[in-house]
Amino acid sequence: MLPRLRFYWVVATSGGVLMALEILSSRVLAPYYGNSVYVWGSIISVFLAALSLGYLLGGRLADRQPAIASLGRMVALAAACQAVLLLGGSPLAAALAAFTGGSPAGTLLAAGLLFGPASTLLATVSPWAVRLAARDLGHLGGTAGRLFALSTLGSLAGTLTCTFVLIPFLELRQILGLLTALTALTACVALAGSFRAEAPAVTLSFLLLILALPGAAFAPRGAPGLIYERVTPYQTLQVWERLGVRVLESDRVPQAAVRVADGESALPYNRTAPAVLLLDPEIRRALVIGLGGGTVGRYLQARLPDLQVRYVDVDPAVPEVARRFFRFQTGPRTSVTVADGRRFLQGSRETWDLIYGDAYIGQSVPFHLTTVEFLDEIEHHLAPRGVFALNLAAGLRDPFSQAMYRTVSDRFGAIYVFQVRGALNVLVVAAREPDVLSTAELIRRGRQLDRTLRFDPSLATLASWRSPVALETSKIPLLRDEFAPVDRLIRLGVGARLPVAGR
Repeated sequence: MLPRLRFYWVVATSGGVLMALEILSSRVLAPYYGNSVYVWGSIISVFLAALSLGYLLGGRLADRQPAIASLGRMVALAAACQAVLLLGGSPLAAALAAFTGGSPAGTLLAAGLLFGPASTLLATVSPWAVRLAARDLGHLGGTAGRLFALSTLGSLAGTLTCTFVLIPFLELRQILGLLTALTALTACVALAGSFRAEAPAVTLSFLLLILALPGAAFAPRGAPGLIYERVTPYQTLQVWERLGVRVLESDRVPQAAVRVADGESALPYNRTAPAVLLLDPEIRRALVIGLGGGTVGRYLQARLPDLQVRYVDVDPAVPEVARRFFRFQTGPRTSVTVADGRRFLQGSRETWDLIYGDAYIGQSVPFHLTTVEFLDEIEHHLAPRGVFALNLAAGLRDPFSQAMYRTVSDRFGAIYVFQVRGALNVLVVAAREPDVLSTAELIRRGRQLDRTLRFDPSLATLASWRSPVALETSKIPLLRDEFAPVDRLIRLGVGARLPVAGR
């Protein structure tokens, strides 16, 4: 009975670890390659190729060495490959991204080099197990079916556990340590009873187990200035504190920054948001899609005491981080809903004077929050004089931002672009009215509002930052639900950073 349980353990656990690695691989790659379809396409391709190669290799080796101890050696090697990820997965991903420029082809290369070896070795288990369990050729089909079912159930358990338990509650290094330790333990189980004959493999397995357990049990010490790190189902969140400024990063890209001394925003583009008042100075209700640190709404509310702000963010970890590190608080004037922005609008009957879009995850934007159909939802939920504002992190120089500008122009009558000083960002502000106000009129309005409102920069200054746009829109794609190639249009720069005051 015990040998059979050992055998079943090896089959099921190897399948579980393999699929957990596939889910986790996106969190290793995303900080350096984004979270695009190219990343997932590369991951799926690499793991499918590894399965094919592993099945072929495992079948051949099993015919030569039909023993569970021999299979244990392969599992021990798989644990060694995972230990490389544990010790240097993120630095290796960063180095590969720097070498390849973060390109789609580079994503495929990185996924193959980082996860191909371990997944190929784990894939050898299934055909090897069939060879070991084959006793009666007349029942070989049933034997193979049971083992593949067991392996698939293990894969299902690994997928669900990694997705709903490990990633939401443990840090990346802890998860890699846990998977490495589990694989090393599985190798020991397979090698049980052959410790003397398989001394090198047994020694390797025990060393890997000892190496991995601390990583699985304890959160790693962060880099200097890193005060918090969390891997979520959507992104890797990090909080840094340097030179009196606290910064929230999503997949290594700043999403919010505040001065620790007074809690004021330290990202230049947040201070450009009041430009919306130039079009509608009577804003009382605002919806912000993408919470970050809650700094945009707080900056506006500090000068507009009657302003009510509702935030929507898809990641439940973001409100927790905002409350803990960025002075975000809910109350009578501030609320937050954890939901997808588009689904939230589809289920709501409310209207707002301002809808502000800033739904970046790292450098990526969910495609369904970029299309004309999404903008139709936005327009449906705007008050009669309401305005829509959109932060474009790369200005209007990259193809994605140009496509977004064209798409917004297709749905709104008046479009204004304000260039953020000290950053690449531009703020796009759109209104229904077909009449476009001149820059001189915007400056005049700004001076009037500056008599009672104390923004820094002043509203008149923001009005002077209005930037003319000359784009040949006929050559720029209109983003639609049926065709929104956002992942192709966004140019993922390696180690991209937005300017942060104080850093």
